[in-house]
Amino acid sequence: MNWFLTGPIPANALSTHYSLGLVAISYVIAVLASYVALDFVGRLRSEENVSLKKYWLIGGAFSMGAGIWSMHFIGMLAFNMPVPMGYSLFWTLASLIVAILASAFALFILKNKNYSVPQLAFGGVIIGLGIATMHYMGMAGMSCIVNIQYIPEIFILSILIAIIASEAALVLALKSNEGSLHRQMNYKFISALIMGIAICGMHYTGMAAAVFTPFDCVTSSYETIQPDLMAFFIAGITTLIITLALTVSTYYRQMVNTARNEKEYLNTMLDNLEDGIIACNSKGEITIFNKPLQKNIYNLKPRMFITDLQDYFTLMRDDNVISYEEFPLKKALAGKIIHSLEYVIQYKNGISRNVVIDGQSIITSLGRKLGAVIVLHDVTELKRNEKLKNEFVSIVSHELRTPLTSIRGALGLLVGGAIAPIPEKALNLLEIANSNCSRLLLLINDILDIEKIEAGKMNFQFKMVDINTLIEEAIKTNVPYAEKFNVKLKLNANIPELKVSVDPDRLLQVLANLLSNAIKFSTKGKEVSINIKKEKNVVRVEVTNQGETIPAEFQSQIFQKFSQVDTTTTRTKGGTGLGLSIIKAIINKLGGNIKFISENGETTFYFELPVFSPHFTPLEHRRLLICEDDPDQAKYLGVLLESAGFVVHTARNAADAKELLLQNNYQALLLDLILPDQDGISLIRELRSNPKTSNLPIIVISVLAKTGKSLLNGDAVSVVDWLEKPLDFNKLLAVIGKIRRSNEKKPNILHIEDDTDTQQILAMLLADNANIVSEKTLQASIKQLKKEKFDLVILDLALPDGNGVEIIPILSKYKIPILVYSASELNQEYAKYVTKALVKGSLNNEGLLKTIMEILEVYA
Repeated sequence: MNWFLTGPIPANALSTHYSLGLVAISYVIAVLASYVALDFVGRLRSEENVSLKKYWLIGGAFSMGAGIWSMHFIGMLAFNMPVPMGYSLFWTLASLIVAILASAFALFILKNKNYSVPQLAFGGVIIGLGIATMHYMGMAGMSCIVNIQYIPEIFILSILIAIIASEAALVLALKSNEGSLHRQMNYKFISALIMGIAICGMHYTGMAAAVFTPFDCVTSSYETIQPDLMAFFIAGITTLIITLALTVSTYYRQMVNTARNEKEYLNTMLDNLEDGIIACNSKGEITIFNKPLQKNIYNLKPRMFITDLQDYFTLMRDDNVISYEEFPLKKALAGKIIHSLEYVIQYKNGISRNVVIDGQSIITSLGRKLGAVIVLHDVTELKRNEKLKNEFVSIVSHELRTPLTSIRGALGLLVGGAIAPIPEKALNLLEIANSNCSRLLLLINDILDIEKIEAGKMNFQFKMVDINTLIEEAIKTNVPYAEKFNVKLKLNANIPELKVSVDPDRLLQVLANLLSNAIKFSTKGKEVSINIKKEKNVVRVEVTNQGETIPAEFQSQIFQKFSQVDTTTTRTKGGTGLGLSIIKAIINKLGGNIKFISENGETTFYFELPVFSPHFTPLEHRRLLICEDDPDQAKYLGVLLESAGFVVHTARNAADAKELLLQNNYQALLLDLILPDQDGISLIRELRSNPKTSNLPIIVISVLAKTGKSLLNGDAVSVVDWLEKPLDFNKLLAVIGKIRRSNEKKPNILHIEDDTDTQQILAMLLADNANIVSEKTLQASIKQLKKEKFDLVILDLALPDGNGVEIIPILSKYKIPILVYSASELNQEYAKYVTKALVKGSLNNEGLLKTIMEILEVYA
């Protein structure tokens, strides 16, 4: 058979025409096939899993090839001739296979991100020839009573169009998978329309190249086949295949985008942390190496293993470089839990930092090990500050106190006339020097006491003593000081056998400070009275003096460090301003509280302590439960807390903790979030749902404290505080000190606020910690103040019957701390009369609750 027509078109050539509806359907199929091809290119190029790449290539080749073949088949059915037509099964299936192979070759070329222009050009030629082969094989499958020949020029043109269309398809496929998701969608749609025109152009050019002539046996009458139903059937099946492919691809894209977004969020969160984080998979390959660690590292490998980490930094302990087997991530991957191990990390650029490392294996709920993670806390500044503070304390303690003691001793001898008589003018100067030397020593001693308290190093030796004995001893010691100010000390009738569990020396320090202050600020000729009272299980000791009343605006600051009524350089009363702050901390450590009343020229400072009885001991209200799986950490924390006067029980897992909580009452639970049998977050939620432990104060102490806080989300206020490891013990003691004993009465708070929603929110926030009385007007609030005693007033400024500042002078008479919580800022003129001023919205619920509880604690 002669394929090509080299002469003129025969006179008996059959006339043909197209069904425009089927032509339109063939174009739609071509566009859909093109869009599927472009989408699968994106899936292939973004997929990193080699096995999944194969599945995407096979599925994409079948969907794309079937779409192109379907377009070709419908295009042929759209071609009408005045003869009955049929198709060879062999050539029809062969043309489908060629279409699929050509599509597979196209996807294979595009699956890799690295490519060259010659590669693309060669690929376009092969794909174009494949599509042309598919077309002409389909034409060969036409079994009819006509002879087919091709016009050479148009035949060659159809092949060139196939190659050019293939080259364009490759370029468009690459471009349509770049940029933002919105840009990709638009580019793919436009590209699919263009590729559809190119594919149809090649097909219909190829059909135009064909010349059909009847065989000699043809009769004068012909019956034509109606292809419409067959075309719609093929189009329907093809559309279903392409739609399924698009659905799967779109769903997978959403899954990939979701996973990518979650990974990006996680990586961004980890990069914004101050701590360094390194994680690996079960094979030891590094999966996370966040930015804080990359600051001092250059030329980081794209793929690393644990063994590669020593190329970037070394870890040292006691000036010795640790081996690979001792590397914390290696040990964590082996199943060991790393808790607060101190190292020096030495980077290759010469920079070194002090770090504390925590870590453990990453294990699924089914027990499968995914890898391991370590967290590197940079404590360089903490170490430096601690060193500076220790040096300062050492200088104060030794380099200042020792010579000052000698100077005061020498001046004392001179003033006392032990050496020789001193002229009156010289004696006055020596007395001034001796007095100021004593003040300096007092300041040094107070600073050292404050440092011990804040560092949790002030030791308390609890003993059962009669408080009357201690009070009598304190009075006897301070009589000479009182005579110096012409003031008398008077002990009113005592109550015998009042036993308390205290550190006698520390309580004597409290009494000495209160008595010396009372003497110093008394009017000459007056007396300082000491009263002892017992109320239920509490003993109250009152020290009252007659003199100037403490100014109302200063009363809120009385227990703060370095607070003094007279702060001028010419003040007549001595003192460091640390005494009351120190004795408040001591009384709190002894399990009591201290307050004062100052009005009408009379001031009374009083403290309360629990009275010992066979059925009651203050230590029962200082019992703590530590839930920590690391025995060394638990023992270390337990020793520190016991030295601070607490009774400590320890649980190694969640089950033991729940059992102990059923058997005993605790002041608080100190909880690590990483436990062997249950995670800490779910344990917190379980305890909150149990009536017995629903109000149990919980303090989280964990390397994952920040993460746990975010996971608990809105329930974070149910935790007293979140403390990161390595633990600041002073901060822990401060947090425990804020927790009220279970038998203490809740404080009363007056909330003056005209907005009902704000009233309800604050009432719900403080429901477990205080009794709230809400009023909307100034007049109603004044009536409440006359009826009931309040421990705190939360004040809005914009009220229906006036400005909130109008009630501040009235509140000062009641000596109630004031928290201004308003939408507008408080005028500086009134700021000194309130405890704290907050603008609404400046703090979240947790921050607001913390601020309120801190104020209540200061004035407790």
